[in-house]
Amino acid sequence: MASGFHNLAAVFSHRNYAITSVGYGPALVGLWAQRIGVGWLAWNLTHSPTWLGLIAAADLVPTIILSPIAGAIIDRVHPLRMTLIGQTATALQSITLWLLTAFGVIDVYILFGLAVLLGINNPFTTSARMNILPLLVTPMDFPTAIAVNSMLFNLARILGPTFAGTLIAASGVDIVFLLNGLAQVGFLVTNMMLRLPRTAAGARRSKGGLVSEVREGFVYAWHHPGIGPLLTLMVLTAVTSRPTVDMLPGFADRVFERGAQGLGWLGSAIGVGGVGGAIWLSQRGGIAGLTRVIVMNAFIVGAALVGFALVQNFWVALAFLAVAGFSMVVSGAGTQTLLQSSVDNALRGRVMALFSLLYRGMPAAGSLFMGMAAEVIGLEATVATA
Repeated sequence: MASGFHNLAAVFSHRNYAITSVGYGPALVGLWAQRIGVGWLAWNLTHSPTWLGLIAAADLVPTIILSPIAGAIIDRVHPLRMTLIGQTATALQSITLWLLTAFGVIDVYILFGLAVLLGINNPFTTSARMNILPLLVTPMDFPTAIAVNSMLFNLARILGPTFAGTLIAASGVDIVFLLNGLAQVGFLVTNMMLRLPRTAAGARRSKGGLVSEVREGFVYAWHHPGIGPLLTLMVLTAVTSRPTVDMLPGFADRVFERGAQGLGWLGSAIGVGGVGGAIWLSQRGGIAGLTRVIVMNAFIVGAALVGFALVQNFWVALAFLAVAGFSMVVSGAGTQTLLQSSVDNALRGRVMALFSLLYRGMPAAGSLFMGMAAEVIGLEATVATA
């Protein structure tokens, strides 16, 4: 336990990491709150599980198409430059969503379009953040930094839905979008305060064009004895388990009849488990035996979600979601740690873009199919089958 707290103190002793974490936390809370708000707004505009899936797909499908290109670009340019551009776009999207909702001119098609715009931006911001992280800490503190980022992410998964549910019930969904816009502006400011070497871009440049660089990343990842199998497992878990998060508005309203507050509880339950998983990883330290841990927790996620889909008691369902959240984080953050620790630095952007593609993009396909299936066989049967 003492060594685990020493790991945490060491990672926050780095000025750049400490500064970016100050803005990263609130920005994540805002993004999770907005995600819940968008889902709730889409549900109230349509009362359709299919539209829930479409909105989720609009946000994430561009990741499938653009992530390889974003990775190749990140290997060419300084990741801080891409971070600043992408964060500006994220803030503008949130503020636009707030204005349209506050003035009552939003409809599901505009909501869909704004989700697409955010989805186009996400591959570039995500790739930039993944490639800037090794520049913020020493290699020794790198595994702990990844675990701490996961902890912040999952704390936001708790706080974001909770705030969103409370604010929607008290003041309407538009205030959720406004607060997220302010949080994104704050994160932009903290990124502008970073002091990084000017030569922090990719270690080398390919002699070919962008297409050949994208192909080089795919070939490298596919033939690597560790990276290839890890990404294959990521496909399976991303398509079958992670889309459950996008079905939660339907569960809150139709299955458990708990409304916006119930939606906040469901999202927070996953976050509570995720925080536990991130804390466990940060205390664990090192990468020895991590492959076995990743595979075991991938199985636990599936079992927990079957339990969630089949129980009728709301509080028991929350417990199953918490277990699923714990194992999702252990498996996902563990995979990122192994990838970041083993990848050739010259191809880091492209390989981590593939990770982002699978981690964020593949659930979009799952969400779309699960939403359509739920129209026919119901939410519970769809999630249990997946």
